[in-house]
Amino acid sequence: METIELATSFGRMLRIWRTERRLSQADLANAIETPPRHISFLETGRSNPSRDMVARVAAALDVPLRDRNALLRAAGFADVYRDHSLSDVEMRQLRQAVAYMIRAHNPYPSFVIDRRWNILDANENGKRMMSLVSGSIPFEPPGMTANMLDAVFSSGGFRSYISNWERFARHFIQRLHRESASDEELACVLSRLHDQSDLPNDWWKFDVEHVDAPMLPVEMSIGGARMAFFTVVAGIALPTSVLAQDIKVETMFPANPETERLVRDHEFFSERPTG
Repeated sequence: METIELATSFGRMLRIWRTERRLSQADLANAIETPPRHISFLETGRSNPSRDMVARVAAALDVPLRDRNALLRAAGFADVYRDHSLSDVEMRQLRQAVAYMIRAHNPYPSFVIDRRWNILDANENGKRMMSLVSGSIPFEPPGMTANMLDAVFSSGGFRSYISNWERFARHFIQRLHRESASDEELACVLSRLHDQSDLPNDWWKFDVEHVDAPMLPVEMSIGGARMAFFTVVAGIALPTSVLAQDIKVETMFPANPETERLVRDHEFFSERPTG
């Protein structure tokens, strides 16, 4: 199996973020008022960035705080933004806000996930949904140990229930490549999924030009019923907290009236599927 390369150099990380934001070298250069040649030199390693240059390109590219720390380290500088634990006293209001968000989203499933896709919490129908389709994947709140990536790619998890699996998986894998570009632990998770999966090797190639539909519904067949959801991922806007930006609230919405009816009128996820 080929290994999935981790972006360790500042230049490669910069190119990934610039491409992700759909900017040319000239666009980025114009945004930070520097010659385009300088951006080219930074990406190829012919020039080393100053701390101020790292801060300027990170701001122009709207890079998340944890990844800004990673860019600083790759350029030889110390972290600037503080990390927290969700149990810290400073995070009490964040915990309360997130709990309110997922409760308010019932009856549709909603999950709280961290940057490595560990499920930290879920609302009532989110827990029911996981219980229905996760097979042997542990999911016992509180203190849940389930990982959404395992739930999606495991043969005993969501995979067997997703009708548009090929398109959904390719889209998800490209998203993971981008998220793991400056996160070594997530890159290791992605490599593990690659090594354990029976998916075609070419599915796992990182395509920096990959573009998919802005809303890609996941089509599911559970217990003989067909449902379709689209997902909205909400971040937390605390400008100096790495943890706050790491926590995401993933909310699922019905993509058609039939799915809405099944979830609202028949408490669908309270019943274990038979097929």
